[in-house]
Amino acid sequence: MTFFLQVCICIYICEIADVFNQFKDDEGNLKKEIRNDLKGLLSLYEAAYLGMPEEHVLDEAIEFTRNNLRHMSKNIEPQLAKQVAHSLETPFRRRMSRLEARLYISIYEEDTEAKNDVVLELAKLDFHLLQLLHREEVNKISIWWYDLGLTGELKFMRDRIVESYFWMLGVYFEPQYSKGRMMSAKVIAILIMMDDIYDSYGTLHELQMFTLAIQRWELKQDDDQLDENLQLGFMAIYNTLKELEDEALQDDNLSPINYLKREIENAALNWLEEAKWREQGYVPSSLAEHLNLSQKTTCYQVLACLSLLGIGEVTKEILEWVTSFPQICKYITTISRLMDDAVDSEFESKRNHVATTISCCMKEYGVSREEAKLRILGMVENAWKDMNRECLHLNNTVPSYVLAIFVNLARMMEAIYKNSDGLSEPITLKQPISLLLVEPIQF
Repeated sequence: MTFFLQVCICIYICEIADVFNQFKDDEGNLKKEIRNDLKGLLSLYEAAYLGMPEEHVLDEAIEFTRNNLRHMSKNIEPQLAKQVAHSLETPFRRRMSRLEARLYISIYEEDTEAKNDVVLELAKLDFHLLQLLHREEVNKISIWWYDLGLTGELKFMRDRIVESYFWMLGVYFEPQYSKGRMMSAKVIAILIMMDDIYDSYGTLHELQMFTLAIQRWELKQDDDQLDENLQLGFMAIYNTLKELEDEALQDDNLSPINYLKREIENAALNWLEEAKWREQGYVPSSLAEHLNLSQKTTCYQVLACLSLLGIGEVTKEILEWVTSFPQICKYITTISRLMDDAVDSEFESKRNHVATTISCCMKEYGVSREEAKLRILGMVENAWKDMNRECLHLNNTVPSYVLAIFVNLARMMEAIYKNSDGLSEPITLKQPISLLLVEPIQF
């Protein structure tokens, strides 16, 4: 039995501290046979990221294994060194599963001792067939996007239709979710447009009128306060939701669309509140005050509801629970907001932007920007642990596919905001998008 399998089994049947005590000697150090087992250390490193709050032994395990893996990787074969570097960059728990599959195929192919040629060929064939489907999907939504006419008129707007699709590809990539994936990618592109309108275009009065139009879902003839760009933006929102309604009517289930509309209404109100902060030059007195609003303006609450629309019949109970802003959603929106603010973006720096969590942290604790960033990244680590605990707690009451959506939404923040703001500086997403949608896999 492999070391990783031993760990996984123990995690499910024992207290977590007891799990890793089994691998320590009498002096409290990891046993010698484990310290010299690179694959075992790598398995321990990956397993430790399933840790929950207060499980300090797992923090110690991560620190110990990370340091040892870095040291050992200098003197090992290139194939294994690549795998170690891959894991140290981002642990498996936080990786986009589709991109991980593409990268792991190349690692597995080079493992001449362990690979099975039949399994490898099937994996490549599966990836190839799905890639063809994904290409077709992104082609269709790109045509839809440019037919809307937004890119030529709204010069302030980020044109991110392919990145929006990439986002949803991280939530679910399976062929049976094709319709939902395309619908969701369209709405994400619309949400990015809305974010840009509230962040960098409309005056406060115009944004109030724009928000009012969204609340009532109609643009009256006397709404002359909205200029042509805002009217065009509203009609794009309205027509996209109408398209989703027509899709839902085919399945005799309009209920999820009503929940989605409500979430978009709430998002508009939250963006408007942020715009007021910006106009007033208001900097919240505490990080908690900032997060109370900025968690919601990440729109991850909208994305959670949106993602459920694409997986078939969803019960009213699940929709009510998801749209109640449950604890697990708070952890994910915390990850989203903090990772977004922790990266420096040249694009964002040119905007007259609302105070970030970094600036609030600097103000509250009287620390430098770099120290504030370290605090923020530490909060991201804690939010992941909280989410791990919540997944375990909800495992018997919430369908596994719903929990998988939440975890995948969090993973996409790692994929998009790990080292830079991938939506504001899309060049940083060129390689992963190319691997999934452009470059064919070699047989």
